[in-house]
Order: sequence, then C-alpha cells, then structure tokens
Amino acid sequence: MKEEIHFSPEDQQFINRATDFCQRMGEHAVLMLVGSRAANFADEWSDLDLCVIGDKQCLSDEDRRSYEQCQQLFVDRGDYEAHWSFFDEGDLRAWLETWPNEMLWLIATSQALYGCSTTAEELKQRYRLYPPPVAEDKLKWLFGKYYYSQRGPLAMAARSHAEMAFVAAGNVIEYLCKICCVAEGQPFPYSKWLIEAAKRTQLGAIVYPSIQRTVDGIGEFLTPPADRDWRDWVPVKELRATLPIVQNQLKALGWSCDWIDNPERTYFEETVRRPAP
Repeated sequence: MKEEIHFSPEDQQFINRATDFCQRMGEHAVLMLVGSRAANFADEWSDLDLCVIGDKQCLSDEDRRSYEQCQQLFVDRGDYEAHWSFFDEGDLRAWLETWPNEMLWLIATSQALYGCSTTAEELKQRYRLYPPPVAEDKLKWLFGKYYYSQRGPLAMAARSHAEMAFVAAGNVIEYLCKICCVAEGQPFPYSKWLIEAAKRTQLGAIVYPSIQRTVDGIGEFLTPPADRDWRDWVPVKELRATLPIVQNQLKALGWSCDWIDNPERTYFEETVRRPAP
C-alpha cells in the first residue's frame, strides 16, 4: 500500500500551479506525481517531480513552439527542486510503445494528483510491465553485458588497473540490478534508484548481500591482499559468484531459455551485435 504523501506549503503552491495548468489541457488531462516520491523511495534530497499529460492543442502558441522543439514542455520552480513536464497524451503513448525503460518506470510508479484518473490508470496498466517478448529481448542483452563485465574488465584488477576494476565492478552491479527488474517484467528506474528498486525483487533480495559485500571489500582493488589470488579478492569473488545464482533464479522465474546456460554465446550473439533494446 502506498504511504500517504505530505507536501510542504512551498511544494503545495507549486502543485497548485501545475493543477491550474492541467485544467487547461483538455478533459482527459491528468497531473501525476512521479519519481522517488511517487515510488516511496524519497529521502531528504528528493525533489518534487510532476508530470502533466494532456492535449497539446490546448497549449498556448508560445508553449506549443517550445513543446515541438523537444516533445515536452518543462517548467521549473526556479530552484531545481520542483518541476513539471507536460506531454501530449498521443505523443507519450507513441513513445511508450518503444518501451523506454526509465520513462516506463516513471509511469508505472506514478500517483495521480488531479484530473482524469482514467487516463492515469490506463497508462499504468498498459505500461507497468513489459510484454514477455520485449522483456526477453532486453534481458538477453543485459545478461550478455553483465557476463562480459565480470570477466575481462573485472580481471583488470590483477593488472593493477584499479580504476578499470572500479568501473567494471560498477558495471556488473548496474547490469545485475537491471536484470533483477526485467526478470520480473518490470521497467527499471534511472541510476540513483536502481539498487533500491532491484533489491525489492525476488532475485534482487538474493543477490543484494553480494553487492553489499562487494562494496565493503572494494578497497582491495587499491590495497591488494598479498596472501590471496586476485580471483579471491572480495569484489571479484562476490560478483562472479552471482552468475550461477542469476542463472538458477531466472529459471525459477520461468525463463526456460537456452541463452541462460550459454552466457558467452549470448554476449557475442545478442550484446555485441546490436544496440541496447
């Protein structure tokens, strides 16, 4: 169940401004809270993210010109801590049919504040999960990137390339977290909330302790233990140990696909040959 959200007087004033704007955007227009506050991920640093979905024909001439330049109308309060984005409903639906990960997450976790609740619910129901073929397409690509990042790039730690090892460890964690979400058909958020979203999934709950141990032991890239082979350094050992866990849990989630047991082939056939889906 969603927690009740409380707004400061300053934020409520900005919401009122967005509501006034939404009222002019057609009978099916809706004002939604999006981002970390809507997803119950908020902390003291979280800003106020709003989204207005309506009819671009209702925009003023000046606003329509701005909208046509970048396919959204962005309005900031002036302090970078509160803003809304306007999207034409038809344009937004066309974009969402390309299954853009982060925008899907914003819609899937949104909360309607004002306007046509039917519009909000239809969007959330349609785009809260990927269709299975879309999910598998994304999952295969991510699985290849995850596998590759924990092999060669992570092995750079043995060559005293600590900087590259840090990058590789971060990449493994990033792709692992995205796999956790997509494995359940869910879109994943932008990077700052990726781990938070992943650890709330079935696979994420299992691999999150490995991520924690990796972070706790990351200093071994800078001060390598003299009494252990590099493969037994905590970040390398922990991240590589997640592979059989991921393979088994993907199968437990219903992904009975040949590519799960052939990660190297998946990398070369799926990840190398095409851009991120």
